[in-house]
Amino acid sequence: MNTDIAGREGLINQSLEPILMGALKRFRALLPGQIDLAIDLPQQSPLIRADACLLENAVFSACVVAWQSMAGQASQIVVEMKEVLFDEIVLDRYAEKLQGGLPPRSCIWLVITNGDRVAVETFHTLMPAPPQIDDQPGSARRLQLTEVRDIVSLHQGTMTVSPEPQKGTAFEIFLPTAHALETLVVKGSGDDIKHIFYVDDYEGMRALINETFPDAGLGVTCFESGKAAMTALQADPTACDAVVTDYRLQGFSGVELLKQVKLLRSDLPVIVISGYVDEALKSAAYGAGAALVVSKNHDLNELCVALRELLSEAPNPTMTSYSNWAKL
Repeated sequence: MNTDIAGREGLINQSLEPILMGALKRFRALLPGQIDLAIDLPQQSPLIRADACLLENAVFSACVVAWQSMAGQASQIVVEMKEVLFDEIVLDRYAEKLQGGLPPRSCIWLVITNGDRVAVETFHTLMPAPPQIDDQPGSARRLQLTEVRDIVSLHQGTMTVSPEPQKGTAFEIFLPTAHALETLVVKGSGDDIKHIFYVDDYEGMRALINETFPDAGLGVTCFESGKAAMTALQADPTACDAVVTDYRLQGFSGVELLKQVKLLRSDLPVIVISGYVDEALKSAAYGAGAALVVSKNHDLNELCVALRELLSEAPNPTMTSYSNWAKL
């Protein structure tokens, strides 16, 4: 299998359960009958942006390594999955340089280990062995750990491998969930899709926005600086339907960018975001005409919902407050 992938274009939003169960069924078929496969999975499967084939092979391969490393000591393989909320600082070592880091994000926490390292409890379900067959399954080949790590990285995740003498190897895999809005920001295609200019000097945040906004039905162009955004807006003042800008930018602040945008196009809604939102920032931003001031500590899904409110219900919003923000 070729795991040399240049980008994430092949990843689509889908349920994780079929991917995980495909890997576990293949793995169960390889295990000797005397070894249990104990699993603990959530009742409701999270969504993930994934290449199903690649991710299934990565999970399958991690399971095989966990089994092969047991050295005959344990009688169970344990696979657990839960959905957790992390500050992005946990997943991105550069994020700690930011005020407030990146927005907290829902992640899938997948643990693959054995019964000597994690006790099998009553809440675990034992996956039954398939009927005996004469031929070994054709999908028995596992990937190298470097290939597994590359696939996890492709999915914007992280993987920790923890070998322990006489107790085998355990895996912890963290994968970001996909955002699922009840409705798209705008229903349509082509020119009907609302387009956002997003301004942030942090590459990790721009990458996150590039992933999240299209899932919400939004077009987006990201800029590293306010100057670059203004250059694009001056070239075509109708190129976007809203601007979202970080408050702290190289060169000048988001509020200064807001003022320049309003001079060029007073009807264009501008949202200012920041890791730390205080009354002084709110006063300055709303005083300059901001539609919203949003904390980066909120989930990005809330920002998508706020944009839906602005763009779907207010063609030319001139909001100075948003009293329902805390209820979203």
